[in-house]
Amino acid sequence: MLKQVFQLSKFPGIDTPTLRSNLRAHIFDGALFGFATSLISYNTILPVFIQQVGGSVVAVGSVPVLWLIGTNFPQAIVLRFMKTEGEIKPAVLKYGLLYRLSFLFAGLFTLFFVGHLDATVSVPLLLLFIFLIAVSGSFGVPPWFQIFAKTTPMKLRGKLQAVRQLLSSSLGILGGSLVTLILFVVPFPANFALLFIIAFVFTMFSFQFLRALIEPPISAGRPLAPVGGILSDGMAIVRRNKNFRNFLLADAFTLMSMSASGFYAVFAIEKFSLDASYAGTFTVIVMAGMVAGNIVFGYLADALGHKINLIVLAGSSALASAVAMGAGNILVFGAVFVFMAWTTSLQGISRLSFVVELCSEAERPAYVGLTNTVTAPTLAVGILFGWIARLYGFELMFGLSALFGMIAVGWLWVKVTEPRYAGEGNRTA
Repeated sequence: MLKQVFQLSKFPGIDTPTLRSNLRAHIFDGALFGFATSLISYNTILPVFIQQVGGSVVAVGSVPVLWLIGTNFPQAIVLRFMKTEGEIKPAVLKYGLLYRLSFLFAGLFTLFFVGHLDATVSVPLLLLFIFLIAVSGSFGVPPWFQIFAKTTPMKLRGKLQAVRQLLSSSLGILGGSLVTLILFVVPFPANFALLFIIAFVFTMFSFQFLRALIEPPISAGRPLAPVGGILSDGMAIVRRNKNFRNFLLADAFTLMSMSASGFYAVFAIEKFSLDASYAGTFTVIVMAGMVAGNIVFGYLADALGHKINLIVLAGSSALASAVAMGAGNILVFGAVFVFMAWTTSLQGISRLSFVVELCSEAERPAYVGLTNTVTAPTLAVGILFGWIARLYGFELMFGLSALFGMIAVGWLWVKVTEPRYAGEGNRTA
């Protein structure tokens, strides 16, 4: 089955049994992990959780900001301590286990403390906990992406990411239904605690497939460059690679636009007087949208490159905010979560995959780390969005988000070049 889906015969120089085994491990690791995280989505579930605890609109808006900054920003630190030669898999497993254990700790904290603390105490503590969970996940991103690139040929990466997300979002439809049931039946805060604990269990299942990856040796004559040295020359990398510099600017506007995503579920629940359990229904819509999107976007990336996907990503974010701003009923508002699903799919398939095609193998860890470090602070606009929503209304905030998305579309279209068609001169040596 894998041979037909990925057309492995096109890669005659690769050990096909090993490649097939690694593809299987990547797919099931991603599918199970995606199902688990659908239970505690930082876009649809955690903002409602903070609202239920008693958080203000600013606190609700801080959830995706803290999550994404925590996921991305510390990677410059991680890269200074990352191994640059030998096996990368041990680091992937160590940081992957740390990330999974943080879900368990969050569940236990919610179960035993949230119901007994005042909101003025529990809300800041939970926001801190969300940030620390994201930070623990960030430590595994550079080594994981390095081993992902080492174990997957370039022209299979988009399709593999799409298949991973297709399966995880298909399972996520069940996850969203489970969320709706648990939030409706189980009393607060045990309902959210149970979601964290179930997520931990399924991430541990995914961990077994992560352990099954077979890491190939580093290619002879192509040792990884010292990461610390590359990072200390980070500004030089940005200066000498114009395409990378233009991508970073477009990526910053895209992320600023996506900062509105944490408000969609809370806004819909308040505007249309819905029960909190609708957060699970919104998750179902997101996952169904990801199923539809992943069928197309992975093949599009492998056939035409990742730039087209990045343009659709920014446009989808702008459309999500535009629909949220004008939707008059919950049925129309459902389109918001479809567009949000596409942004999630496209970001997973193409954002970092585009980056690794801009550089050599030796520079890959630094480029990935620099991307997340340089653009992550722009996500702080989500906190500003919270203030705008509280003082001037959600509509103005959604309008600004749509504007940022359209700026990103224009910059990507005009200024960013698809590296596959630019020749080797587009990459740094």
